[in-house]
Amino acid sequence: MHEQALHFDEAINPYGCSPRAVEALAAFARSQEYRFYGEEATAESLRADLAAHFGLAPDNFIVYNGAGEAVAWIYIAHLLLRRGTLITPYPSYERFTEGARIFTDRVVEIPLVEPDWTLPVDQMIDEGRRHGATLGLISNPNNPSGNVLVDDRALDALLDALPDCLWIIDEAFADYTGVTFVPWVAERRNLIVLRTFSKAYGLAGLRVGYAAAHLAVAEQMARFRIPWGVDAMALVGARAALRDQAYLREVVARIHADCRAFQEAIGRLPRFAPHPGRANFFLVRMHDIDPARVHAHLHAHRVRVRSRPDMPEYFRVTAMTPDLNARFVEILSQL
Repeated sequence: MHEQALHFDEAINPYGCSPRAVEALAAFARSQEYRFYGEEATAESLRADLAAHFGLAPDNFIVYNGAGEAVAWIYIAHLLLRRGTLITPYPSYERFTEGARIFTDRVVEIPLVEPDWTLPVDQMIDEGRRHGATLGLISNPNNPSGNVLVDDRALDALLDALPDCLWIIDEAFADYTGVTFVPWVAERRNLIVLRTFSKAYGLAGLRVGYAAAHLAVAEQMARFRIPWGVDAMALVGARAALRDQAYLREVVARIHADCRAFQEAIGRLPRFAPHPGRANFFLVRMHDIDPARVHAHLHAHRVRVRSRPDMPEYFRVTAMTPDLNARFVEILSQL
C-alpha cells in the first residue's frame, strides 16, 4: 500500500485494472504519442465505445476528468447560474453535498431510514415539491452505506413526480451491482447518469468519468466542457478497460467474495457490527466502545478508514485483498 499505510479508506479495486489496459498504457508510453494534443478534443473514440457498450449514441455521453468534474459543472449551471435548489439523501457522499454548498445555500437533505438506510421516496417527492427542487442527486449504490437506494419503480416515481427537477444518479459503484440506468437517458429528459473508471475498472489515478444524458440535455452539458479535458493516456486506458468486460466480471466476483468474508470476520468480533451492502465497502457500527479509542488504535497501526463527525458510531471500510483484510481484523481484534 502507498505510504506504507493500510488504506481501507479508499474505495478502490485492490487488484488493479485489466491487463489489457496495462498493455495499452505501456504501448502508448513507448510510442511517445503524448507529445501531441491529439485529435480527440471531446474524447470522440471513448464516447463511441460507450455508445456501443450501452446501445446509445456517442452524443449521449460527455467525458470528464473524473465524475467529480461533471458534478462541478452541473452545479455551476443549475445551482449557481440558475439559482437552483438541490435535494439529496442523507447520509450520502459528503463531498458532493459540501460541493453544492459552495454554489448555493438551498440544499435539502432527506434522512435515510435506519437501520437499513432505505430511501423514503414519498418524502423525497413531498419535500422536493415543497422546496421547489431543481436538481436531485442520488448515489446508487449509496456511499457510505453501500446499499441500493433506487430501483426501477422508485426512479420512475421520482422522475414523474418532479418533472422539472433534473435528477443525477451517481453510479460510481454500480459495476458491483450489475444494474445501471444509463439506457434510460434515451427517453428521460430529466435524468443524468454519472459513471467512472476509477472504481471497479481500477483506473482511479487516471481520472476518467462520464455522464450519460438525453441528447437534448447532453447538448446543453457539452457547452460546459473543456476541450482536451481528459488526457490522451487516460483515454487509452479507459478504452482498453471498457473492452475487457470479462476481466471486469471476474474481478467484481472476486471482490464480492472478499467483501463477504471480510464482513463475516469483523462480525465475529465483539462490539463491531458490519452492515452489508452491494458495493466493495461497508459500514461498521461500534457499540460498547469509545469510537475515539478505536480510531486511535487504528491510527497507531497506520490503518486508515473513512469516518464522519456526523456518524461517530460508524466507520466505513473497503474490502482489500484477503491478506490485508485479515491483517485489519487482527488489528481490530486487539481492542
